[in-house]
Amino acid sequence: MAHKKKRVFAQIGDELDLVPLIDVVFLILLFFILCGRLTIDARTEQITVPPTKTAAKFENKGWERVVVNVFGATQNGKRDQPPASSIAVPPMAPWLSKGTDNYEGYQKLRETLNKIHDRAEKYDDPKSTGMKLPKVIVEVRADAETEYRVVQEIQQILSDTIDPYNNMLPRQGVDPKQLKSFVNVDFTTRRPGEN
Repeated sequence: MAHKKKRVFAQIGDELDLVPLIDVVFLILLFFILCGRLTIDARTEQITVPPTKTAAKFENKGWERVVVNVFGATQNGKRDQPPASSIAVPPMAPWLSKGTDNYEGYQKLRETLNKIHDRAEKYDDPKSTGMKLPKVIVEVRADAETEYRVVQEIQQILSDTIDPYNNMLPRQGVDPKQLKSFVNVDFTTRRPGEN
């Protein structure tokens, strides 16, 4: 004959003692707070910055400064409107790219950068690549609404590693000495609507 288990039901008048449960929860919470604090303190002590071997003092007196204002998105933010990104090099009017496969703004930026590169004074690349780099500092100013992806594409346009006329694909088979790269780039932010 099988042995039946007795079921125990709480009576309506019975009280449940929650004090031990609360004590255990607070002890576990205290344990994690203290252990978490110790690991954070230990982690900051382990970080060491290696000494630089290639850094040199940067003299930029007499260099041209170019500001590139950028804002917008490359993905759909609103269903009824295509995404749009705007790029401007003052005092020129902004170039607007609408849609996910429209690179008109990037193409106009590359044309402007080519003109700036051609007229700028050059210096030899310190890394001995044979490239002639322009004495130009490019400041990329993006507002808070700009997607990081847009800023990353601007950076690739500045380094001349992608072709905005060929669906933003990487340049292949190009001699690095022929590239019109800008390597002195500052990234800053601005409030929406600020010039």
